[in-house]
Amino acid sequence: MNEQLSDLLATATDRVVTVKAPDGHALVEAKLLHAVIAAAVGIVVAPRLTAAAAVTALLKGFRVDMTGTAGESAAA
Repeated sequence: MNEQLSDLLATATDRVVTVKAPDGHALVEAKLLHAVIAAAVGIVVAPRLTAAAAVTALLKGFRVDMTGTAGESAAA
């Protein structure tokens, strides 16, 4: 169990999440673990504001890219 948790934390700190504007330039770049913590805090503190921001970002065409340690990129 400890080994699995260590692997999960290592993966979360190695990956980088980038939020890109519709024109392609990066607005925010953060480690995956930090992005998950910020999202969780946002959902707990202001769930309606967080949901409105997520829907607005989708409608405006913002992208979220996640890059791993090997340099591979997966757009969501």
